[in-house]
Amino acid sequence: ISEIDPATTIGKHILVKRMNCFFQRIVKRQARVYFLFINLSWLSMFVQGAEMLTDPISGKINQTLQDNRSSNVFRIQGVEGQYLDSLTQLFSAAEKKGGPVLKPAQFPKIGIKIKTKLAPGLQVSKEFVNAMLEMLSKRGYRSDQIFLVDRERASLVRAGFLPSFHGNKLYRGFQVFSLTHENYTSPIWFHDSPMPPTLHDRARFFLKFPHDREKRLAEERKSYLPSILFLDDVFWINLAVCEDSLNIGIDGAATNMSTGAISNHHRFLEKPTLAPAAVTEILAIPEIWEKRTYSIVDLSKFQFAGGGQFDAEFLGHESTLLLSGNPLSVDRIALKALNAKRKQKGFTERLSDELLLFKYGKELGLSAVSEIQVFDVR
Repeated sequence: ISEIDPATTIGKHILVKRMNCFFQRIVKRQARVYFLFINLSWLSMFVQGAEMLTDPISGKINQTLQDNRSSNVFRIQGVEGQYLDSLTQLFSAAEKKGGPVLKPAQFPKIGIKIKTKLAPGLQVSKEFVNAMLEMLSKRGYRSDQIFLVDRERASLVRAGFLPSFHGNKLYRGFQVFSLTHENYTSPIWFHDSPMPPTLHDRARFFLKFPHDREKRLAEERKSYLPSILFLDDVFWINLAVCEDSLNIGIDGAATNMSTGAISNHHRFLEKPTLAPAAVTEILAIPEIWEKRTYSIVDLSKFQFAGGGQFDAEFLGHESTLLLSGNPLSVDRIALKALNAKRKQKGFTERLSDELLLFKYGKELGLSAVSEIQVFDVR
């Protein structure tokens, strides 16, 4: 990777990460592509618009984030649909332990990232979201200070957060944004990876730029970030449900705020090393990581096997909410519920100590997994 002179990159900052892996051949009527990664280092990754983590004296790029916030997880069981009371207790417990106190004076705008991609079979429920909106309203937030976000408008419609594919973009008076909205992304904020796109996405780029091969090749490398969730005075709350994932281990809070929020995401999902790397690299972008408040997983319904698409045969239920300031921490604890069901049904458990998601997260300074404490809220 060539050196970059900050003086010549006004408005263009590059965050570099390296990762350890070797990708085998990809042969599907395409040229063979080889990816060689060395010495337990990270895949080269460029993020346009992100600030560089640089040492002001040496000018070298630091490899990890520095974060003093707790990775504690707060758990409340026996929720039984009483989301408002349960959320109130969880937030109170987290705040007493030093977590951020959500008030308009400190956090002027809140973007709530929800998960609806497998709706209506598996989704963040309307009751859960309604309770969150009511709790924030009771804390002094106006409707114009809160908005909902998910990547696909179609899944938002299926989940009941939007009435149709066109027209009204409000849910109970709160704005709802998806990738089709012009404010969802910014042209200068993207994750740049050499990983080729899927054939479907490549065809989409060809239709969009039929006479500009150079533009197509540039766009194929880019996954645009949900800048609506971290620019200006916006902070984010992450509401997720969990599903099994062959290549990541658990598709929950961490994926919801990374690969579950970006454009051109399919190219990462089927790669056992690149998928968890993309999740952690995107979370590690300082502007995203520093704008987090809380991640909450609802275990009232989760999918413990057959991930990637909805399968009612593999649904589990646990009347539990998990809250943490760290999405990786909450996923690590949620994985225990999935593993309990997997073991009961005769599936191999996905051991958190072996999952690349948590290993990469630790390497990047996102999670000190050995220090997670779980506090039961009653």
